[in-house]
Amino acid sequence: MKKFFLLLTLVFLAACGDNEINQSQNKEEEIYPLEVVLQMPEKAEANESISLKAIVTYGNEKVEDANEVQFEIWKEGNKESNNMIEASHVGDGIYEISYSFSEEGIYYVQSHVTAKDQHNMPKKQITIGDTHNIDEEQNEHTQTNHHHGAVEMKLLTEQQWKANQETTLKVSIKKNENPISNARIRFEIWKDGSHDHQWIETNEIEEGIYEAAYTFEETGTYYIQIHVENDEGLHEHSTQTVEVS
Repeated sequence: MKKFFLLLTLVFLAACGDNEINQSQNKEEEIYPLEVVLQMPEKAEANESISLKAIVTYGNEKVEDANEVQFEIWKEGNKESNNMIEASHVGDGIYEISYSFSEEGIYYVQSHVTAKDQHNMPKKQITIGDTHNIDEEQNEHTQTNHHHGAVEMKLLTEQQWKANQETTLKVSIKKNENPISNARIRFEIWKDGSHDHQWIETNEIEEGIYEAAYTFEETGTYYIQIHVENDEGLHEHSTQTVEVS
């Protein structure tokens, strides 16, 4: 009888242990998108020290142990002369640098954040110095871009969308009927009703055609947001809906 109760106790403890493991695994499987808010002024003066901040969160958690946070800074039309600066964590998920621009002009600041096995890189523009001449140049540049038309992003697929089956996601990127080459194209994919956003990098397989492999884990409605960026400051995106069976 004692052996029976001992055996029953061991079975009960094992069941409790399995339940705790399952609960722990469920918690570990809960994935959120990595959120990054780039905080900086829209205008500043040349040689003025300003603060550039990246506020990093994961769900309700303030990320204080990011693998990497860097600020990339370049003048419009001169990305090859960019500065890449490592940020310091100052607390509450805030990563910061102080920076001064030595010349007037229009600049871009892009934060590169790696944490929780995800990467996010928001970008903003800042005007330094005399805004009158700069704004006139920017307006002329904007009107020229508007005249040339919007970026066309078209998903190309020769197969149906199937769950648990590797799919080749292929997209054509054009502007004014001309393919856009040497750009950074990413797919942001999430299921309808889910907060789990996955980011997929692509490779350019021919001029203006980019592709990546992806497997949809479940059937249902998915959103695919195409992000287009290049060294000239282009940053466009388009969202498309697909039904996975």
